[in-house]
Amino acid sequence: MSKSCKQNGIRYDPRIKLLQVLIIGILVFTLTGKKYEVLLFLSVFAYGMISGIYKTCFKFLALYIVLFMVAEISPLFISTTIHYFVLCFITLTLAAINMIRTSEISEVLASLQNMKIPYYINIPLAVILRFFPTLKQDIACIKQGIKTRGIDISFFGFLKHPFKVYEMMLIPMLMRMLCTATELSASVETRGLGVSCKKTSYTEVKFRMLDMLLLVIMMVFYLAIIIMKIKNI
Repeated sequence: MSKSCKQNGIRYDPRIKLLQVLIIGILVFTLTGKKYEVLLFLSVFAYGMISGIYKTCFKFLALYIVLFMVAEISPLFISTTIHYFVLCFITLTLAAINMIRTSEISEVLASLQNMKIPYYINIPLAVILRFFPTLKQDIACIKQGIKTRGIDISFFGFLKHPFKVYEMMLIPMLMRMLCTATELSASVETRGLGVSCKKTSYTEVKFRMLDMLLLVIMMVFYLAIIIMKIKNI
């Protein structure tokens, strides 16, 4: 198991996490209302805690609470932006982090192959799942390179030289994003994911009773929220 996927929580089927990301991506932008925003975030928070990413969950919870309180005391325009964009994005980001950090990419791909998902869906998903961890490493290297040149990239350093820091971060980042996307696409193709034949996997993924229980609880909870919205409860 890779270091990024070590966890103290319960390991459950990655398809449940992927399904949660898809559902949350739809509901957070369609179920408008503070009550529904909070309920959706708490559902993602709960599944993140089950997965064992405790520190990340509490960081996101603290950030969510702070922004929610800021939105409550801000003018209408700022409050609306925070509620219907920033907080929604935070909820969706936590759901995605839960899937990426607690699931091996091989597990996700093996699960999708078991479901007979077409390869033209698997390949972009594999590239996306590998892209962001790789980009995070690239950003760390870029920051280290800027520090070695004696440029302060802290918050106050950015205030002193915003254009210099912006230029030295943005241009290398865009170039690395382009190279990373090309390299990952070639890697996926090299491994034969695009070949339309029966494939095997070293990773064995089974849907257990625990997975079924977590899936049913999640679907019932989201269905209840949708019913509440329809009935305006």
